[in-house]
Amino acid sequence: MPWLIWFLWKNRNNLLFEGKQSNLMEMIGKTFEESELWSLAQTHEQRLEEAQRKEALEVQKKWSPPPRGWVKCNIGVGWSKRNQVGGGVWVIRDHKGKVLLHSRRAFYLIKNLHEAKLKALVWAIESIADHHLDRVIFAIDDGDLTQMILRPKAWPNFKGEIGLIMERLVRIEWWRLVKECRDNNKGAFLIAQSVAKGGCLSSYVATGGPRWLHEFFESEEKLFSG
Repeated sequence: MPWLIWFLWKNRNNLLFEGKQSNLMEMIGKTFEESELWSLAQTHEQRLEEAQRKEALEVQKKWSPPPRGWVKCNIGVGWSKRNQVGGGVWVIRDHKGKVLLHSRRAFYLIKNLHEAKLKALVWAIESIADHHLDRVIFAIDDGDLTQMILRPKAWPNFKGEIGLIMERLVRIEWWRLVKECRDNNKGAFLIAQSVAKGGCLSSYVATGGPRWLHEFFESEEKLFSG
């Protein structure tokens, strides 16, 4: 309808000012042609926008490296409600994505996921301090714990948990604590699941990454080692 009105308007102006008038069937044909071209353009633009959104989401779901001179400690947490077992994992990587160290540990009699995440975070900070690492970005999939530390006044009922975490963080001179979604923290999460739900309960610290996730970590490393 908009194109038909437009062509009628143009035809009127041509008749008034130039004394010319288009053939009715020709005008209708042009109307449908313009309408189809516009619809195709809109469909193409929508597909392009959708592709760009998907590309942006894929980029966001990739692990992001720390600045040069820093290391990133990704903390993964798993929890089995049935067994009341929590799995904690930390993975240390440099700015090129290279896995330097990783560790896992089981926690017992854990009543909920929040408790598992709190214990894993405290344990991870203690471990990193024991390894005398500095300039560390701690990344965990938990907005509550990160906000407790960044905005303690907004969490007056959690002074005990805040104090527990801060007592460990003071041992590290330069640190940051950030929330990172599970898709960006997939390697650590998979190891944590192997503890909580896979029955891999033995604790250890090892250089590099686990063999069964070698290809996964290597593929992420290649993105930043160029």
